[in-house]
Amino acid sequence: MHDCNDPDLVPRWFPIARSEEVEKRHVFHAKLLGEELAVWRDDEGRINAWENRCAHRGVRLTIGDNLGAELRCRYHGWRYLSGTGQCSVIPAHPGQTPSPAIRAKAYRCAERYNFVWVSLGSEGEIPEIATLAGDAPLTLRSIFVEAAAPVVGAALAGIAGATIRDPFTIETGDTIVTLLQPVSQGRCIIHAALTPAPSGDARLPVLRQHNERLSALRDAIERAGTGRLFDASTATTVDLYRRQVADTRLAYCVAS
Repeated sequence: MHDCNDPDLVPRWFPIARSEEVEKRHVFHAKLLGEELAVWRDDEGRINAWENRCAHRGVRLTIGDNLGAELRCRYHGWRYLSGTGQCSVIPAHPGQTPSPAIRAKAYRCAERYNFVWVSLGSEGEIPEIATLAGDAPLTLRSIFVEAAAPVVGAALAGIAGATIRDPFTIETGDTIVTLLQPVSQGRCIIHAALTPAPSGDARLPVLRQHNERLSALRDAIERAGTGRLFDASTATTVDLYRRQVADTRLAYCVAS
């Protein structure tokens, strides 16, 4: 059941992880609009995003095993095929072919801009983000915020020079794009990417600086709450993040 009051969000695509976080032979746990997801990459590189429950007893698939071409539930060993989610093996009945009706619920998923994107609906396309369309961007540390996505979006939009592409996509400077993942009604994750990606010795300072400033912004939002979003503390932190964006740009220019 989606923890979402806006049905228009269900078909929309959202980033739910950096591509590097969804490794082979691993199962990544994500949550989008209140829906728990088991996200995994098969040995051919294909991404799967499934409802996080086995069709048998509802056990979380994220505690299961990624076998490379199938996902195996830990409880009774039922196995599901990459791509379709079709049940392929029921250990208690080894001689039977599982019914086509027995399958994991699969959602649309794809990789773009070095993120894994998921849509819980059957329509819509991944947003086109011109800033990230060139060379592979550097994905920055994602950060969890105990606040609704619109609240976080409003704080990011308050950064001087920010460009709002849509309520979930905000460019905070010439080089950083922030993308919001609504986890539930009162929680979200901020993803971010920097382009062009710095190289060599410039890379680590950029990652550290982004993490420090974005962590401060998160702390201010959570302290302020929805009723006091732009109090003095939050305004100061927003200004710090604005200057971080400028500093990041400078750091890259110097390194290049």
